[in-house]
This record gives sequence, structure tokens and C-alpha cells, in this order.
Amino acid sequence: MIKLKSAYQDYIWGGTKIRDELHKDTGELPRIAESWEVSTHPAGRSIVESGAFCGKTLNEYFDKVGWLTAGKYAARNHQLPILIKYIDAKENLSIQVHPNDKYAKKHENDNGKNEMWFVLGADEDAFIYLGFSRDVTKEEVKRRIADNTLEEVLNRVKVKPNEAYYIPAGTVHAIGAGCLICEVQQTSNVTYRMYDYGRLDENGKGRELHVKKALDVLTYHKTQIADLKRRDTLSMEKSIGGMFGRNGKCTLLRYEAEGDLTILLPVSHLTFALVLDGGGTLYAGEAEEKFQRGDTWMIHGRATRISGKCKVLFVAI
Repeated sequence: MIKLKSAYQDYIWGGTKIRDELHKDTGELPRIAESWEVSTHPAGRSIVESGAFCGKTLNEYFDKVGWLTAGKYAARNHQLPILIKYIDAKENLSIQVHPNDKYAKKHENDNGKNEMWFVLGADEDAFIYLGFSRDVTKEEVKRRIADNTLEEVLNRVKVKPNEAYYIPAGTVHAIGAGCLICEVQQTSNVTYRMYDYGRLDENGKGRELHVKKALDVLTYHKTQIADLKRRDTLSMEKSIGGMFGRNGKCTLLRYEAEGDLTILLPVSHLTFALVLDGGGTLYAGEAEEKFQRGDTWMIHGRATRISGKCKVLFVAI
């Protein structure tokens, strides 16, 4: 078992929950929008925090031990197929969309982005925007961006803890203020902002929008929320085949335990354990480690036992 240290992103809509509730050592940062828990993306790489490779990036670790230990995709591309992060939305995120693999490779030299959101915390009346509430056209969306009425044709979904949502590439979306989210996504940093509420940054300037590219990749049909919502993360105990397209598959398992629980992880898989709540002891083979909320561990597949009262998300690739 290897403990990982986060890479932090300081965007203007971030807050302090990642530090205050997830117990992250964020240094002098006044706000933290995102904590990249598992990342080999050049925009922010996780750091090994325990063992012989302590202080090295996750990329440097796999350079030494071999990328094939993380699967065939990793061996081909020298990066993990997934990126896992926490998101603290003190303010609304921009209304945005992500491209698919084909478009992202051609225009951004990056991967496309399908993603899954797990709601860890939600203030009263916290919401997300997820897809269009009816069929729209490219011309209508372009007009509504210009006249500040885009929100009128979006699904506004009130959220609560333990819900999960799948957001495929091409789906317009935004995380609303008051949400604390754990996101599992393709390894990608491509986001096309369509609308940012007229918000200004610290220098009095609006953030860049990417309207033309967003219009290229949007899905304009009505989004059925029931097709994308999972009743709770406990129901995600199955492989989400094809979630990451040609980037490979991953399996998402959420366990809520009190006492001892043994989990059999596939020996051929690399698994990441994110402690969503509580604490206890993690056992894998001869290794034994204490853990608390906010910790992220990398485990090479083997029988793993949890002792304590906790909620843990396992992501196996």
C-alpha cells in the first residue's frame, strides 16, 4: 500500500472544505477548488507520500516499477486512464462541456472526458446543472449564451450526499455552489466554458469562454436525468464498462463498514482507495496502515481488509 499526496488547483470558485473537512494540508492556499488525488496528468501530478518512492511523482514511480503494473493502457500511453479529484464549489462552476476522445485528440492533444460524480456533501438547496431540459438547436444555444438565458433550458437538479451521477462527454453541466464532490474521470484537462455568469477574476477580467468548440461537441437532445443518476453510490458495485471509451474500463466499489470487512481485489488490477468518511486500519498482505477521512491509498490487487467505521471508495483499473 502506498499513500498518495494531492496536487491542488486554486480556481476562483473554490472554498475551504478540502482543507477543513477532508483534513488536507493545503499550505498557505487561501482557497482550494480541486484536490487531484490520483493524477498522472501534466497539469497536476500526485506525489507518493510513503515507502521507498516518497517524494516522487506518481509518474516517476511508474517509470521505475513499470507502467504495465497499471494496465495495458498505462503501458501504451505512460499515464493512467483515470484522474480522481475532490471538488469544493463555494461558488457555481461555469456552465461547460467536455469533448470526446476524437475531438480532444485532434484539437487539444489530450483525451476526451467522461466523468462520474459522487456527492460527499451538499448545503441546503445545493444543485447541479445536468443536460438540456428539452431538445435545443446550436443556434438557440448560441443565442442564449449571448443574451444570458442559457440556464433557462438546463436541468437544475437538487442533490444530496450519497448520490452519484454519470456525465458523458458532450453533456452540458455545472456543479452548483455548496457541493463537495468526488469525481472519477478520464485523464484529461479539457473543459470548454460556455457561460460564466458574467463573473470577473481578481484582476477584473472575465474568464475565457470556448463557445465555438463547445457548440461543436454539445449533445443537443433532452437529457433524461434518470439515465445518468444512480440512486446512491452503494449501487455502483459493478464494472462500468466503456465509461472511459478506448481509455479502458474501471470498476467503482463503495463500501460502508463498521467493524471488520474483507474485500477481494483482483490481483491483476491496480486499485485506489479514497476514504470518504470515518477512519480505521487498512490491511493488505503483510502491510498495515492507519487511515482517516481524506486519505488516498494505492493498492496492488490483493485481499484487503478494513477495520473501523468508515466509507471508502475503491477504484480499480
